[in-house]
Amino acid sequence: MKKKHIIRGLAATILVAAMPLSLSACAKGGSTGGSNDNSGGPKTVTMWTHNAGNKAELGAITQIVDVYNASQKNYKVTIQAFPQDSYNQSVVSAAAAKKLPCLLDIDGPNVPNWAWAGYLAPIEGMDDTFSKFLPTVLGKYNDKTYSFGFYDVALTMVTRKSILEKYGIRIPTVDKPWTKDEFTAALDKIKASGDYQNTLDIATSFTGEWWPYAYSPFLQSFGGDLINRNDYMSAQGVLNGD
Repeated sequence: MKKKHIIRGLAATILVAAMPLSLSACAKGGSTGGSNDNSGGPKTVTMWTHNAGNKAELGAITQIVDVYNASQKNYKVTIQAFPQDSYNQSVVSAAAAKKLPCLLDIDGPNVPNWAWAGYLAPIEGMDDTFSKFLPTVLGKYNDKTYSFGFYDVALTMVTRKSILEKYGIRIPTVDKPWTKDEFTAALDKIKASGDYQNTLDIATSFTGEWWPYAYSPFLQSFGGDLINRNDYMSAQGVLNGD
């Protein structure tokens, strides 16, 4: 049984950085990593992305930017791609130095923290547009929208039906999924066969926002959580509760 992550995080979420409050403001340049006036030509707007090395996702971002650049003549968005592993630290360091770009591409689980830290500015004047989006692709903090995604993601556990049939394990359905005990029994039965060294892969070698993104559903489905949602001040008794 292999757990397959379809897309890591809520990728390709476009964010407005905290220092510039509008495209026209950040396009004037300065400490925000924004851009040149270009002597009456299109103003250059810099966008950072964490998709360096990921041809598929970087290609999707590049296509979106190319379509936008071709749609008007006032602004030209340029992409600066960073490796995934160093991206978060690069953003935090740039925020401390007041050198954030105008736009950030970010994994969705980071949005509330970066908004709370003041790295991001809320996106205003787009409520009509956002009403057409799924709520799951909108990054909100304190009832304000700080991000929106061009695509949503999902996580699923997959295996081959033939494996379950071989070991006499019930095929789960949407109407009647496995219980915790059934799932554990299935893993134990397959493990005892000796046919597989590992019966379950949930990618615990991954780091960063992957952990809350991937594993909080397990906590929440059994009554736990990452934080006390009454005041959002502590995880005591919640993350480490029964």
